[in-house]
Amino acid sequence: MLIVSQDGQGDFTSIQAAVDSLPETGDAASRTILVRAGTYRERVALWKDGIRLLGEDAARTVLTWSASARQLHPDGTERTTFRSWALMVNARDVTVENLTVRNDAGDGRQVGQAVAVYAAGDRGVWRGCRLIAHQDTLYCGPLRTPDVVADLGARRGTAEAVELVQDGHYSDARLYFENCEIEGDVDFIFGSHRCWFEGCTLVMGERGGWYTAANTHPDQPFGLVFHRCRLIGRCAPGAASLGRPWRAGACTYFLDCEMDGCVSPRGFSDWDETRVVTQRLGEWRSRGPGACPGSRHPAQRRLTDAEAALLTREAVLAGWDPAQKPAPTP
Repeated sequence: MLIVSQDGQGDFTSIQAAVDSLPETGDAASRTILVRAGTYRERVALWKDGIRLLGEDAARTVLTWSASARQLHPDGTERTTFRSWALMVNARDVTVENLTVRNDAGDGRQVGQAVAVYAAGDRGVWRGCRLIAHQDTLYCGPLRTPDVVADLGARRGTAEAVELVQDGHYSDARLYFENCEIEGDVDFIFGSHRCWFEGCTLVMGERGGWYTAANTHPDQPFGLVFHRCRLIGRCAPGAASLGRPWRAGACTYFLDCEMDGCVSPRGFSDWDETRVVTQRLGEWRSRGPGACPGSRHPAQRRLTDAEAALLTREAVLAGWDPAQKPAPTP
């Protein structure tokens, strides 16, 4: 185990330096990084398979960075959404626990999109984390070529890459989030990967907006699935939509979730005239002030008990068990 500590009492004072020092192969113990409490202002890429990044305490262990879509490169071009991340995971079998990741660039109305976490790798596990930004907090999808891959350079990693992520390519990559708090406003959980969110808290900011913007490939059976999560917010009542389809045919389901009054009675909403709500966006047994079954978008799905029973973690994650320890990297 490597220890990162700002007081110099560990092996490194920088998270990225610790990641870069890891051997190319090894078991879980040799690929674990413990981050002591503190605020680490750096941009980090977890680009080696099998890493476990463990914060000492989520409330006191904070990785933060300030980057946004509208920031300019030296050549005058904008950074864009997919180069605004604070933490990148572009490897397989990476686990992140008890860590706050924050993009503090500011309100999207002034700075544009600002991604806290870019989760590109397969079989990624997130437990007890806090992911905080405004617009586009958490992206769950592949690397974009050529710009994002060029940005990473030697830290390219093993994640899949595509030219146009908004096309919603067919994806077998899987991500699991457990007991995490994810905060944002506009489309703040988005992407094409298969994702299971277990017992997470989704916090809508004061601006209001959309909790999700999936761009699942139409032939892909599963996209974003939220199970026993809480949807809360600081926005006006009804100002938080469950989501909108970034691509036609996008897939998002909320199962047995608690929704407070910030959730729109309409539930999901159309993006435009071609990206509209379909039966691949739906709910089952929503409860709380924001659960308004009689007022929902007429095209969204009301899952039956039998249909919901088929939406298991095992099915969504294609048989992968997040509790199983990954094999040593070859």
